Amino acid sequence: MACVSTSSAQTERIGVATVDLVFSSRGWAFRPQELADHGIDAHAEVDGLTAPTGRFIAIQIKCGPSYFDRKTKDGWRFSATYRLLNYWLDYQLPVVLILVDPDTQLGYWVQVTAAAVRYTNRGWSIQVPSSNVLDARSDDILRGIALAAPPANLDPVEEALPLLPPSVVEMLIALRPVDPDGARRLAKLLSEGRQQPRSMVEALINGSRAWPISPPQLATIGAYANEHGHKDLALAAFALAAGRDPDNQPRFSGIAAIMAIAAGDKVRAADFLRPLRAREQAETDLLTDVAVCAFNADESGRDDVLTALLHDRPDEQLDAEPTCLLFLADRAFSRGNLDQALALYERVCGRHPTSLGGRLGRAQVLIERILDGSSVLPSRDQHEAVALATAVRDDIRRWAGPSETAHRLLVQERLIAGAFMEAIALATPVPFGGQANDREAMDPIVAVVGAQASIALNDRARAARFADAMRNTAAEPLIRALAADPGQPRATTDAMWRRALEHADTTLAARISLNHLASAGALNADDLDRVATLANLDADDRAIFTARNAAATGDLDAAVTTLQSQRSPAAGEVLIELLREAGRYDEALAACVDVWATYAAVKALIEKVNILALSGNLDAADASTAELLATGELAVEQRRQLHGRIIQRRIEQADWTGAEMCCRTALKDEPHNPDYGWGLITAQLNQDRWDDAWVSYRQLRPEVTDPATVPAWADLHLRFGITPETLAIATTLISRFEQSEPATLAHLTRVVNAPTMAGTSAAVPAPPRAGVTDG
Repeated sequence: MACVSTSSAQTERIGVATVDLVFSSRGWAFRPQELADHGIDAHAEVDGLTAPTGRFIAIQIKCGPSYFDRKTKDGWRFSATYRLLNYWLDYQLPVVLILVDPDTQLGYWVQVTAAAVRYTNRGWSIQVPSSNVLDARSDDILRGIALAAPPANLDPVEEALPLLPPSVVEMLIALRPVDPDGARRLAKLLSEGRQQPRSMVEALINGSRAWPISPPQLATIGAYANEHGHKDLALAAFALAAGRDPDNQPRFSGIAAIMAIAAGDKVRAADFLRPLRAREQAETDLLTDVAVCAFNADESGRDDVLTALLHDRPDEQLDAEPTCLLFLADRAFSRGNLDQALALYERVCGRHPTSLGGRLGRAQVLIERILDGSSVLPSRDQHEAVALATAVRDDIRRWAGPSETAHRLLVQERLIAGAFMEAIALATPVPFGGQANDREAMDPIVAVVGAQASIALNDRARAARFADAMRNTAAEPLIRALAADPGQPRATTDAMWRRALEHADTTLAARISLNHLASAGALNADDLDRVATLANLDADDRAIFTARNAAATGDLDAAVTTLQSQRSPAAGEVLIELLREAGRYDEALAACVDVWATYAAVKALIEKVNILALSGNLDAADASTAELLATGELAVEQRRQLHGRIIQRRIEQADWTGAEMCCRTALKDEPHNPDYGWGLITAQLNQDRWDDAWVSYRQLRPEVTDPATVPAWADLHLRFGITPETLAIATTLISRFEQSEPATLAHLTRVVNAPTMAGTSAAVPAPPRAGVTDG
């Protein structure tokens, strides 16, 4: 230790003894450095004399009157060599400098940090505040300094948290103060086993008879299993927790009972609830009361008792139980009560923002509301559902959880939006250029929707690949029917759809099969009754399928009458479709106007555009297209198709001013789309506005991907100048388009053979304008 005088051993001992006494009296373990002093005199461990923590501060002691000579307004200024400063700042422990007055035997301290150091043209200094007296008043501050320093090894619980579901994270954080060893061990095991969660949970449950796994740990394991989709193991874990914890037995049994009810296992639910009904404590436990009421409601078919129970409970009690709220929300959703389900899911999200079930349930309700036509603002609901499902899927992927449900919603939403290429990309496995991980790609609904999107683009080969991926699953017959050759015998097609209906195991599969059988007039009298529960059919659905079947068997008028009596967007859309297919365009247009005005169903406006085009009323079709684009509710693919249709019609009419305006509008949507860029340039060239076309080309730099744009590209460069870069591009294009028309290669050859200009502003005689309108 450095002292005032190298001969003053007494001063040195006073300094060490003073500091030792203060720390030891507070229960810290004060350990002087016995080896040569290199800038640290001692280490002090928080509570080292009572309950060792392994958390230290490093101490440098300076004792003697000379250290108090440089007085400041608030303390004393201390300075030393840069070597010592660098040693302190690089030290692995927090460093505290203590000045000891040998006369009063009081110490004054400051933590050495980069922020506390002041630099001057003469060196550096640090102020030791006179208010930082080393006594009992400093204990909490010094303790905080030691505990705030990161340990040499990260806490296993902290390391595991990003790799675990939010509900498990909450339970581990709650477990850590009461059972740090158990929390640490469980966090490590669960995070390391996240790639094989079922095996990990099974091992923990089976080993719980020999290992000291406490009920809170079992509950955490149950939450982990539930989040990973293994609800049977979750139920088993909560059942074990209930059996081992008499104090919390009603709560754990209530959770297990709720899980059994949700799974439709009434026998096990009754087993969990039987002992609770005899206990007065059960009456005060919300989860148990809800489980009992839900069980009784299922038995009697009445939910009024459950509704009354929830009405009587305080809001804060309900909000504190996300398990209860999610159970009630899922129950409402399964019964088709979308408003109640949405309110409950929103309540979960408001109280527990990271809840996966709350966010995912909310997205599911929004999509269902769009599908059944009850959404007042479909575009808003669509965007919110996509944002929620994307966030949930990305969160789940982070901890290797089952992200199929969230991904399924995203794929379905893209199909609803008409974004068929995006739906295909989402449904295609990553190794094949898509965005789905292995489990997502093998989800039957994801595969079916991918096949549907492929058929919408008339890509039956791609649809067949989805069927190949689902070989020997219940989804394969359905996808094979979707991908079937439309030219095959009618009886063969009907048989395929009949088989698809027989193998249907999801609502989507059942409804698709019914729709195709009805469209072929092959729906049997008992088909709707047989799959009513699976297909979640209501009276409106039955009317629509029946009407479609009637139209296919030749009774269109009866179908129209039935659909007109059903006031829903789904019935209206089918009515439009049937009238369009029958060539009854005026009636179909009237239905389009009615459905669009009543339900704001964008599909009705799309049908209106198509019907106007089919009937030859192209001006009205263009006007409706502009109205459709203005809604802002179309997917990029649909907007691109509509922009292309309008631009192409202007070109066919040689309306170059109109074509230019339409291209500018399209470029607002996609500024880097080469088709729109060349459309604009071509329109300007055909108005003999070469300078404007050159400016547009220089600013947009549209890539030459289509041989039809080569004449315009070549003529522009021949007029305004050839550079080495232009020659390189022309050479590349000759290689790319070597199988194209001779005229295309001739244009490129002219560019290659033209003299190179020093810059791009020099002009050459205007070349012939042949081929400009080909763009």
